Amino acid sequence: MNTRYIFGIIITVVLLSVNQAFIQYWLAQKKHDANTINIAGKQRMLSQRINAEFYRLEKESASPHLLKKLVAEWKTSHFKLQSKDKSNKLVPITNSEIRLALKELNPNIEFIESQLNNIGKASLNLSLINQNQNSFLPKMDKIVKSLEKISDKKLQFIIKTEFFLFFMSLIILILEVVFIYIPIEKSLNLANAEISKKNEDLKQALTSIGKKNRELEQITYITSHDLQEPVRTINSLVNIFKIKYARDFDEEGIKMLRYLDTATVRMRDLIKDLLDYSIIGKKREKTKIDCAEILEIISKDLALKINETKAKITWGRLPKILGIEAEIRLLFQNLISNALKFQMKGHQPKIDIAAIEKKDFWLFTVSDNGIGIESKNVEKIFSIFHRIHSKDKFEGTGIGLAHCAKVVDIHGGAIWVESELGKGCTFFFTIKKDQNKIVGYEQQTELYITS
Repeated sequence: MNTRYIFGIIITVVLLSVNQAFIQYWLAQKKHDANTINIAGKQRMLSQRINAEFYRLEKESASPHLLKKLVAEWKTSHFKLQSKDKSNKLVPITNSEIRLALKELNPNIEFIESQLNNIGKASLNLSLINQNQNSFLPKMDKIVKSLEKISDKKLQFIIKTEFFLFFMSLIILILEVVFIYIPIEKSLNLANAEISKKNEDLKQALTSIGKKNRELEQITYITSHDLQEPVRTINSLVNIFKIKYARDFDEEGIKMLRYLDTATVRMRDLIKDLLDYSIIGKKREKTKIDCAEILEIISKDLALKINETKAKITWGRLPKILGIEAEIRLLFQNLISNALKFQMKGHQPKIDIAAIEKKDFWLFTVSDNGIGIESKNVEKIFSIFHRIHSKDKFEGTGIGLAHCAKVVDIHGGAIWVESELGKGCTFFFTIKKDQNKIVGYEQQTELYITS
């Protein structure tokens, strides 16, 4: 994240925090001021009620209980106004004039207390009591007005300070926009423009690569297709030489002729495999494929080899998927053919095919009990024309697993192998589901053919 952006956020947060703290503090002050004014106003009311209660007590000979309660409350409120303790939820009065005015009211309260104590001992002087209370009222009114005036000044200070903080916030916001957010936006726009340019360059590069790939595929197809004719011609000439002139060659010549025949056959097979590889995935639509039926067909095609080796091929429940049927068949056929081929002499091949459903794909396994693969070769075997055994020991062009890899890639999957030398192989490959879904299963099938 941009450092200036973080700095702008910090400034905004600090400013808002200061503003909030200031508001909370002054709201508390205002509340305390209101409590103080309320108590001061209550003093005025209590003074009038005490005066009336003295009059009632004298004229009606009533109980002094209510009077004592009113005087006690009057005295307590007066003490709170003079106190410097904040625990009573009042702002201590610091104004010297108001504190002096409150102190001047002490004799009025003391006089009332003395009159309260004389109840029942001597007659009440209502005239002096009335005079005392009447002198208390204007002094208390003056104190209340002074407190209200101080509170109003505080309110004006709060309003001015809030306006100042608002003005400062506005200025800081403008500065943040000018020096932080606008430069960030410009940087983002430049970055987006650069990304768009790179995306366009990448798109053009991909288009160019696609075009080159198509050209290479076309060259491969044309080359392999056109090479078939001269190779057939050479092969035909070799056969003619073998038939018509083999008797005229000595042993060395016959041996060379045999090498030439073998080489031309191998060249023909390589060209055919290269041609087949180049057309994998071209102009073929995906259809629903029953994997079990595919294996049944492959088993019939490979029946001769299966009979010769007494091979045992089994498969579990296999799904019906969407794919290119000819290529899925090629995939299974190549893996099964390799499992039949790469065996110790006289060893009975055992091959098992299984499928496991995952969230986004099907995971297929093809396991055998063949000669296995060294760990150093497990990645190389999927390269085109890569052989790890000599052609004298095992026939083939070395393109079968490259076919498998290309077929799996076209179907959005991956292929790999796990193996130990002498302990067989397990080939894994995935077929991406996309719109594929399970539509049925085949029951356990076992194929065991003997001659």
